[in-house]
Amino acid sequence: MIAFLRKRPGSCLLLTLTLFMAGGVLAQQSGSLAKPAVAISRPKVEAKSKLMVDWRDKLDLRRAQLDGHRLVQTLSDKTQVNYTLDPDLQQWALTYMQGHELPYGAMVLYELEQGKVLVMAGHSTRDPETPSEDLCLTPWAPAASVFKLVTASALMENGVPATTQVCYHGGLRGLRRHHLKDNPNLDTTCNSLSYAVSKSVNPIMAKLALRYLDQRTLHRWSRRFGFNRAIPFELAVQPSKARIPASDLELAQVAAGFWHTEASVLHGAVIGGVAGAQGMLRWPRMVESVVRPDGKVEIPEPPAPERVVSRRTAAALAEAMVNTTRIGTGRRGFYSRRGKPFLSGIVVGGKTGSLSRKNPFIHYNWFVGFAPASKPKVAFAVLLGNPPRWQIKAHTAGRMLLSRYFNSRKTPEPVVKKGNPAKTIARR
Repeated sequence: MIAFLRKRPGSCLLLTLTLFMAGGVLAQQSGSLAKPAVAISRPKVEAKSKLMVDWRDKLDLRRAQLDGHRLVQTLSDKTQVNYTLDPDLQQWALTYMQGHELPYGAMVLYELEQGKVLVMAGHSTRDPETPSEDLCLTPWAPAASVFKLVTASALMENGVPATTQVCYHGGLRGLRRHHLKDNPNLDTTCNSLSYAVSKSVNPIMAKLALRYLDQRTLHRWSRRFGFNRAIPFELAVQPSKARIPASDLELAQVAAGFWHTEASVLHGAVIGGVAGAQGMLRWPRMVESVVRPDGKVEIPEPPAPERVVSRRTAAALAEAMVNTTRIGTGRRGFYSRRGKPFLSGIVVGGKTGSLSRKNPFIHYNWFVGFAPASKPKVAFAVLLGNPPRWQIKAHTAGRMLLSRYFNSRKTPEPVVKKGNPAKTIARR
């Protein structure tokens, strides 16, 4: 099949999309790059689960076909499953990741209000046989500084204001015991909890976690955000993991986003959307409707949203995430060096995260969030597993994904010729 595509590069979108869903990619393996920290494998579905109905057991994106502007899977009994996925956005995401020769990469974007997944794309030049959706549904990378959103929420909900100031030194690339101790001679820089989220300042998160949180509390809050439990979705999602150690140093390292946590890209999008959804966990879904052979239409009931944090905490968290793209670690993805925004008129709330594994090397790079900040419509997550010489970062890929989404949703201006413009528009 790959040889066929090489001979006919102008193959239709349907064929390309079918290959994408099957996990096929056109790029070749290169180098001796490391595999992710967590093996990528399709989670097993219990066939006898009472939660499953007949069509749920038969969902297979590799069998979906393009029907107009939607993806449809026809089952053996002629039942039609209509997916929420946007074929154009899916194709763009695949092409974009292929163009940057990513060892591993995945993108998820879904609508916050109704939970409709529009993009669930995965690509790997290292493991080209890995199904695309597995790269989105398996926690193959550490959650890194994305976990700071959990820690910050736990702190604010436990009475620590976002404006709380902490003085610190060092800790940019790692945390040691001396970073956790107050030292007036060394702690010459002071900033707030909100600033720590925007700029991903590890010592602030670590010191506050040791002052106000403990192992049990942080474990409880990680579970509230979806770690260590099943994620409701039509396809099986391997649960994200958060192991909270008891020792002070390791607990502080986890709170700041160093190891002991893994998250799937789908889950990353959910976490990134909490602040935009006013403190609610709004679960995604990928089945729009099911049409039975007799014409009966079933509209699957979406999972019930869950209150995670108060509206007040969500607002403070959202402000910190907006500052991530304005002045923080995500700024380079959204503003030029001269301060010109790449997304004109659209403000984005986000959180970056990055960790590198040295032996063998792989650089995990996250960007999660919501947009637009004024009235959030979508939540998203981008996760890249880069080689030593990376071509693109997740915040740039996230901005490109959002740009594509918002441009595709623009309403064309009405064409007004002669006469009264108001009357012309009214007649339409």
